[in-house]
Amino acid sequence: MPAASTLKNTVLMLLAGASATLSFAPFNWPLFSVISLLGAYLLLLRASNGWWSGWAYGSGFFGAGVSWVYVSIHFHGGMSGFAAAALTAIFCVGLGLLFALQFLIYRRLFNRPNPFGFAALWIGFEWLRSWLLTGFPWLYLGYAWIDTPLATLAPIGGVWLVSTAVVVISMLLADALLRRKTIPLIAATFLFLGASLLPKATLDKSDSVIPIALIQPNISQSLKWQQSHFDAHIEQLGQLSRTAPEAAWIIWPETAIPRLINNSFDVLAPWLEEFESRHQILVSGFPRREWREDTQRWVYLNSIGTLTGVASVYDKQRLVPFGEYIPLENWLRGAIEFFNLPMSSFSLPHRTGQGLQIGDELVSAAICYEIAYPELVRQQTAAGATLLLTVSNDTWFEGSHAPAQHLQIARMRALENHRWLIRATNNGLTAIIDPLGRVAAQVPDKSAQVLQAKVWPSGKETLYQRFGAYPTLAIWLIILLGSLIRALIHARRQRAFEH
Repeated sequence: MPAASTLKNTVLMLLAGASATLSFAPFNWPLFSVISLLGAYLLLLRASNGWWSGWAYGSGFFGAGVSWVYVSIHFHGGMSGFAAAALTAIFCVGLGLLFALQFLIYRRLFNRPNPFGFAALWIGFEWLRSWLLTGFPWLYLGYAWIDTPLATLAPIGGVWLVSTAVVVISMLLADALLRRKTIPLIAATFLFLGASLLPKATLDKSDSVIPIALIQPNISQSLKWQQSHFDAHIEQLGQLSRTAPEAAWIIWPETAIPRLINNSFDVLAPWLEEFESRHQILVSGFPRREWREDTQRWVYLNSIGTLTGVASVYDKQRLVPFGEYIPLENWLRGAIEFFNLPMSSFSLPHRTGQGLQIGDELVSAAICYEIAYPELVRQQTAAGATLLLTVSNDTWFEGSHAPAQHLQIARMRALENHRWLIRATNNGLTAIIDPLGRVAAQVPDKSAQVLQAKVWPSGKETLYQRFGAYPTLAIWLIILLGSLIRALIHARRQRAFEH
């Protein structure tokens, strides 16, 4: 059993990790990310075990930050409250192992306080989380600062550069506290204020405008996949769309058509004819199947495509484990009801998508969870996309803080790429986001709504579009090498003094 001091440190680490959640939407108190970082670093210096301390911090960080997975497991996956809570805890504690490794490496590399070594490892592990085991790019600290002067860094180096600034400022404050010096405090102030002096992007509406209509049908998740309600769902979507006759594009959300598109045209046909007669382009999410010659079998894809006008399809490239595919499917499928959820048999596409062609515009598309991948969205935009589009069905997490976090992440993608972003969801938060990352228009959630708005295509290139994560990784490497050199010099002086 851990000693009393270790137990106290563990509890404090859990609380420090959990406090970071308050910095993100819907709470939006970004200073808590600094408080969380300061707490983690100062507690780690006193801890006897870096691995255990990091695991406690990470369990609190993800336990509070992504505890919303409980909603989908319990209310939509058919699990009892106890079992769902247990599975949620396993998920969050498992993610916490990343912080355990991060804190362990810090303790192995640095045997004395080295705040910038801690900062370097934090930056590196945020980037690692974007791709390791397909990635879980959620709760990056930079998201919390999208409404502050630090947001000006996003078009330069993406959310990672904003996170880098947050971590460096936090560690300067930690250094000031530990050494009781004012110089680190002054440096932190200059870094924060300096970001506000960077040239700010402007909103240009000189290009051609596109009137659009986003349909939020608010279909209950318990009814969505019941085929006896399929005709009624399409009727509702069609009737809501009919209220926007002036829209050039009509956007339905993720899997708005809850049946294989291959088998849905008999019901869709009257509506497609109506949209065609008004020269409106219908864009919708739907599941579809495709024959694979290499494996000689049908595969199922989560897709978004144009159903009127020139045909174009984008297939989802980042699938949610257990939600859209089952790891170790032969063992887990059928073990419990949660592993039999609708939409849990999707496959990855053969081809990586280069966006979705809607009329004359190439659009960077992201289905639900994909909007959290900075590089995925950036690569499509850098290939020539003039707008961003994301469709989602956040009904899986209704009543939790997940939808607000999801919208905050989408805002960062708009800011990084300086593009108008269209976000259509089943029950909220449906919104239009401008290239400065601000919500330009939004409709109330948990209700059937039509959001009519205008967007302006843009070909402007940001530094982040051109160089991706490389500027941030270069800063990370400089900080890491500088920290290691500093630690090496101190070790040599210590040995010389001892002799």
